[in-house]
Amino acid sequence: MTVAPAVISRPLVHYAPWPLDYPNAVPRREAMAFAAAGYDTVYVAGIGIRNPRLGSAAKAVDRLARVARGPRAQPSEAGSAVRAASVLVLPPRQAPPARSLNARWLAAQLRRMASPWPHAVAWVWFPTPELVDALRRRRPAAVVYEAYDALEFTPGMTGRWRGRILEADLALASMADAVIATSEALVERYAALGIVAEHMPPGVDLPCEDAARPRAERPVTAGFVGTLDHRVDLECIRALAQRQPEWHVRLIGPVQESFRPQALADLPNVFVEPPVANDRLQATLAQFDLGLMPYVQDDLARFMSPVKNLELLAAGVPAVATPLPALRSFADLLYFGATPAAFAEAAARAVAEDGPQRVAARRAVAREGAWSRRHRAHLELLARLGAGPICLVGEPRSAVG
Repeated sequence: MTVAPAVISRPLVHYAPWPLDYPNAVPRREAMAFAAAGYDTVYVAGIGIRNPRLGSAAKAVDRLARVARGPRAQPSEAGSAVRAASVLVLPPRQAPPARSLNARWLAAQLRRMASPWPHAVAWVWFPTPELVDALRRRRPAAVVYEAYDALEFTPGMTGRWRGRILEADLALASMADAVIATSEALVERYAALGIVAEHMPPGVDLPCEDAARPRAERPVTAGFVGTLDHRVDLECIRALAQRQPEWHVRLIGPVQESFRPQALADLPNVFVEPPVANDRLQATLAQFDLGLMPYVQDDLARFMSPVKNLELLAAGVPAVATPLPALRSFADLLYFGATPAAFAEAAARAVAEDGPQRVAARRAVAREGAWSRRHRAHLELLARLGAGPICLVGEPRSAVG
């Protein structure tokens, strides 16, 4: 008789630069959606490219303990499970013998957490050099690189570090079965390198209904929800707060070392608040009369595609932004200010000109970028690569019964 091959859920490693519980929920939502679609999904928090610091020894010990324990299950929003896992490498990472050893070790860690590895998918957000080496040594069924930034322009990526991240980025994009990019500027960047990338902008959760946003008798509230770091232009915030002293300006999110809240301490109408959970995001945005996207206009910003643009559109909230290339196609819905004074002036116009028709127009555009559509595109991409959620392990063979 003929023995059929085993049918299993295809393993998928979702390698992202942030922990599973990080306020940026996009990688987590992706991983959970893959699990809901039938993939045996493992979420791996990336390890960057630097050697561990002495000050982070406790984190290294904790990571080693988590590696030893293996992946742990996390419930997804659709009732299935995502397993959270950690990987580890040894310093000095840049020394050739250590890098070769780490590539073999990382390949072994991947094989243990996503078995059978030859049938797995590697969905990669960050080009850790040892990960790229490991994928070269032991290729899975499919490798997808999701590029979200021009990483060489992030703080600290100077000198040798910039060269190493550029080398790893190019190597991963060249070896990947598919490259997707969150902004058209990134697509063009890869095209100049001879690499075809598909534009897939960020997705968004839609509110349950298109009810009018409540407007209580309170001061006008302008708000920013996101990571508070070097990308936020403090001069734009200052100009707005000083021009509109009766407004409340709320900055909500995790504060990074590169953000200086003390620079705003003299402004009594500016409030720096802790991050909110993703399931409270829409309720928080509904409290705003104006959304803020005050990004520093630098090389990094040229390649950004802010998720919060779609989040504000979905909430129906008017928004003012510095003129990033990724936002140009939304010019009919946004207000732009390239300088702090122009930013503050545009903010005033955005609030004054708001109305039901503009709210409806924003929400209509947001529906085109719904998260469900984005993930459907991900699944269609994997299907084209022959890496659907169900796979066959082994070859049919004949046996005497």
